Amino acid sequence: MTRLIRGATRALLPALMPVLLAACGGGDASAPTPPAAPTFNVNETVSTSTATVGDRVTWTVVATNSGSAATNATATLLVNVPSALTGLSVAATGASCGPAVSTLTCTIPAGLAAAGTATVIFSGTTNAPGTLASDVQPSGAGAQSCSSAADCSTSTTVNAAAVVTVAAGVDHAAVSTGGSVNWTITATNTGGPSTSAITLTDTLPANGIGSVTVTPTGASCNPISGNTLTCTIPPGLAATNGTATITIGTTATAVGSLVNTVAPGSGASCASSATCTTTTTVAAVLVPNVTVTAGVNKTTGFIGDTINWTLTATNSGTGASAAPITLTDTLPSSGIGSVTVTPTGATCNPVSGQTLTCTIPTGLAASGGTASVLVSTTASASGSLVNTVAPGTGASCTSSANCTTTTTIASAPTQIANSCGVMISAATLNSTFGGTSGSMVALTSLGTTSVAGPNTSSYLVGLASTGDSAVLESWLTPGTPAGGSAAANSTVAATGTQFICASQNGTSTTGASSQTKYTADLPITSGTATSAGGNIQVSKQVGSNGGFVMFNLPSLSNFSFEFVRGGSNGYALDYSTNGTTWQNIVTTSSSRATCTTPAAGVCDETNLVPSAINVPVLLRITNINTGGTMVIQKIMIKP
Repeated sequence: MTRLIRGATRALLPALMPVLLAACGGGDASAPTPPAAPTFNVNETVSTSTATVGDRVTWTVVATNSGSAATNATATLLVNVPSALTGLSVAATGASCGPAVSTLTCTIPAGLAAAGTATVIFSGTTNAPGTLASDVQPSGAGAQSCSSAADCSTSTTVNAAAVVTVAAGVDHAAVSTGGSVNWTITATNTGGPSTSAITLTDTLPANGIGSVTVTPTGASCNPISGNTLTCTIPPGLAATNGTATITIGTTATAVGSLVNTVAPGSGASCASSATCTTTTTVAAVLVPNVTVTAGVNKTTGFIGDTINWTLTATNSGTGASAAPITLTDTLPSSGIGSVTVTPTGATCNPVSGQTLTCTIPTGLAASGGTASVLVSTTASASGSLVNTVAPGTGASCTSSANCTTTTTIASAPTQIANSCGVMISAATLNSTFGGTSGSMVALTSLGTTSVAGPNTSSYLVGLASTGDSAVLESWLTPGTPAGGSAAANSTVAATGTQFICASQNGTSTTGASSQTKYTADLPITSGTATSAGGNIQVSKQVGSNGGFVMFNLPSLSNFSFEFVRGGSNGYALDYSTNGTTWQNIVTTSSSRATCTTPAAGVCDETNLVPSAINVPVLLRITNINTGGTMVIQKIMIKP
């Protein structure tokens, strides 16, 4: 032990001697001071305190010889390398380093000059979110511990990469012109916070839209250029479902398709092209257009005529009517009889005073949907019958004239001058007789009367003074009682205003004395009669004179009759509007062997008037056969 102490003393004595001498005031003051030992100062820095997965991070370790002499021994730097890195690289200056695994060991050789440095740089790419912690531990000759932990350690926070997905939406897939269209562009970040700006380029429809408003949230937008809108989302879009939105509003101005497409720039993407494109179909506005018109079956007539007013509402628009429509019809205050109302596609209240109110319900179909009201009455006095309809909200008249009708009623039609007999009134034909529309009934109970007419002819008029009265058929609505006084399909006795005038064959002419027969049960020379009742016998033609029967009528729109005869079946049907000039309607061959519609030897001649005759008219049936008598069993007159 003593030997060890002596050895240690001998080793330390040279170094302690100057100190001891100085303390005692002795020694050689001019002797040189030995150089100070080298001292290392170590510092570690990192390129960033925050990073995103995928970023490259660089660490720098610098060892500085702060002593006054060069190092006389090696020093070691032990660096802890973060694990969440790939692609590590190491570069050293003034030192040599081993492989970088979890630690990096670098050696600084002896001889590092005073104030000299040795530098170690290593870097890697982050591959996971978290914290990258690194520190350095110096050791060896001249190496001192770090003056503070901060000098020899670093920390970097690694965030997940931003995942920004862009989508486009629209509030209406279909809209009508004039409707609003609002597009919404949304950028959603499901990753870490964004670190760079993201550009969104939105291509608007080139036409078919009105002015555009843009409302960005979490973004900024430039003014629209042409049909392009450019917006920018700044860095820092929040992580975990952070969003930025842009709302674009406009109005559809034309029929067609509005296509809007957004294209994200770097740092964002669309899940698919479909999610960044919207299409809105624009259709024409479904608008109803209901117009009302008033019509009347005749503009002139006579007392006793049937007057039919028809009110018609037509929707020519593109949409069904959206609310009920009221029609207020003002009837004539006088000059008409009782009124019947038949609505179709509408409902009507009872007539109050001279006012009829009808309602067309909601939903009158577009593109030609109609509703109508038929108002029927009978003219009871001469004068003007004015009828006016006023549509309520939701309909209109194209003009006031289209919603007003006027019918001038005269006391009676003016009979053709010098015509035989007395004119059969339309009122009698339409309202007195029974029967169904288009049908013919038997001429039963015919009687004979001979009265001097205005042209000295013989004719049947009114109730016969001898024999039975005459019956004719009118043209009525099927199954409708005539004037409420006769059942459908019945026959009614003629009144004093009805007549038939006739001429015998031979040399007689219209107006000459006649012996034409009107009997109750005239035998038929051929064929089978369909009625055992009365009929009219028209004599055969002798020379150029045929037997005929004539009807004096206020007007004529159709005529039918049925007859049987022996031999051929020829006849002529003529009319005159002045009593002098005759117009032919039908002339068959005088030797015609068959009828138009033969049945058991009976001829049915129907619908013989091609167009209506709306003035007083004489209608004449002439037997043009020379070998047989025409027996008329049924007759039908439509004024």
